[in-house]
Amino acid sequence: MRFFCAVMSLFVVGSTPLTLGSTPAARPRSTLAALEQSSASREQTPARPLRPGETPPKGAAVMRGQVVALGTGAPIRRAQVRAMSADGRGGGATTDNEGNFEIKDLAAGRYSVTASKIGFVNGQYGQRRPGDPGTLIEISESQVAQKVNLALSRGGVVSGKVVDDSGEPVYGTQVTAMRYQFLAGQGRLVSGGSEGSSDRTDDQGSFRLFGLAPGDYYVSATARNGTVMTAEFNNHEADGFVPTYYPGTPNVGEATRITVKAGQEMSGANFAMIVARMSRIRGRAFNSRGEPVARGIMMLTPADPTTGVTFMMNGNAMIGPDGSFQFNNVAPGHYHINVRPNGIPSGTDEMALMPITVGGEDLDNVIVATSLGAIARGNIITDDGTAPTFRPDQVQLFARPVEMAMNALGGGPSRVNDDFSFELNSLFGRRLLRGSASADSGWYLKAVLFDGQDVTDRGVEFTPGQAYEGLQVVFTRKTTTLSGQVNDDRKRPVVDASVIIFPSDPEKWNFQSRYVRTARPDTNGRYSVQSLPPSDDYLIIAVQNLESGQASDPDFLRRARQDAQTLSLNEGETKAFDVTLSKLIP
Repeated sequence: MRFFCAVMSLFVVGSTPLTLGSTPAARPRSTLAALEQSSASREQTPARPLRPGETPPKGAAVMRGQVVALGTGAPIRRAQVRAMSADGRGGGATTDNEGNFEIKDLAAGRYSVTASKIGFVNGQYGQRRPGDPGTLIEISESQVAQKVNLALSRGGVVSGKVVDDSGEPVYGTQVTAMRYQFLAGQGRLVSGGSEGSSDRTDDQGSFRLFGLAPGDYYVSATARNGTVMTAEFNNHEADGFVPTYYPGTPNVGEATRITVKAGQEMSGANFAMIVARMSRIRGRAFNSRGEPVARGIMMLTPADPTTGVTFMMNGNAMIGPDGSFQFNNVAPGHYHINVRPNGIPSGTDEMALMPITVGGEDLDNVIVATSLGAIARGNIITDDGTAPTFRPDQVQLFARPVEMAMNALGGGPSRVNDDFSFELNSLFGRRLLRGSASADSGWYLKAVLFDGQDVTDRGVEFTPGQAYEGLQVVFTRKTTTLSGQVNDDRKRPVVDASVIIFPSDPEKWNFQSRYVRTARPDTNGRYSVQSLPPSDDYLIIAVQNLESGQASDPDFLRRARQDAQTLSLNEGETKAFDVTLSKLIP
């Protein structure tokens, strides 16, 4: 069984630069009646990131600084420094022998500045400690920003050996330092994040994990028991190694937590792999017409969602001409058999996601049935009935799963026609429909309507093979802007804080909520948030030492609700609202 570590990027949104062109006739305002029934249905889509390969617009601002080692102040040469804005603009540089860098051609805006070097923990300007959020730097056109200095901490090291049940070293085992991180409001076990957080054992069974940020880790080992190939290939073994956590358990709940400090080297993390009876899964895949699946990729992935977006993939199987497939050397556990098309799915491609439990016995004659995803069709309109001033090819539409899932099916590409009608295909399960126009068009997503109902925040349940007609994606020129000063109790500006805006209603704290946002103050202690949906039940709080992703944790929001200030936002409103730093400990 061959195992892989992979990071699943769930959503990517982009659009091309705006070029004005001809537009269709305005649609009747009567189609927007449902909008007047719910003020919570309006949204501005955030500025899109630049597409891969797209050249960011140049400016005349310059950023200069130095990267040094935390504690010693020694300059770090050949560190990579990046300045990035929220819409994907920015630039980069490499430090010289004195640790100095200069980033040129920056456009005016707010930038986060990061630095990285192998063996060090990635750092961000304004951090109090590794892993904390940084401080944004706001620069004006042609400004030269000096003393943008960063201090990088030496990463921690964990080393040890992996052996088998007889004490012999196990070669080629994938060893990973994993830690819990907030994702979608839950703590999930993910990879340590640094380039050195994963390693393969050598001929002595030795591994070395480096560049680890301070924190608590669980060390996992996954052996290469064999490679999954075609159904005709058979390298099935009776016994094999199952994924094992230090100090030698298949259950992360029984694993020993290793606490790593900055620059600390910890050796002696030795443990033996757990041996178990391995299974073979063999069967055939058929489409909805009863024909063998002839084009596609079959994957076997763990069903446990606690692994977050970083997971061990058991392998890919090649599907034979008669639809046959085979997975060899599968450890006991709960899995999903996932069938997907090669490349980007189209409206005619079929998929499948089938749960399966392996308990140490071979599974033969497994039948996997694929199905055609749903199709959603509709039109893009405006809230005031006027014709859009952007071109159809400058609009991106996409469908996001309502719940975070590693194995979510479908969500294929959209097509917007010249008359602003659209089609989304390969849709499975409940999805939230979202859209963005060109970043500089001045138009933003306001609502999604279906059958006269506002489905912007509750989504649509798509049944495979069905067509959903008459959706309306509504754009508006009206948006909200919220900004202000973060101060301490003596009215002094605070730059090291996180500002969280969230609704008082816990029903709106769900995954992908449009109503929960986080912002960081800039070097003057000022924060700014755009595109929040209008609502009269917002709460706002500023805290320090907030972990990445913790702002979406319901437990934290329940505690924050007691100390937060109330806030309302009307459609199209620009509001100034100062926040006093809370003493709440996240």
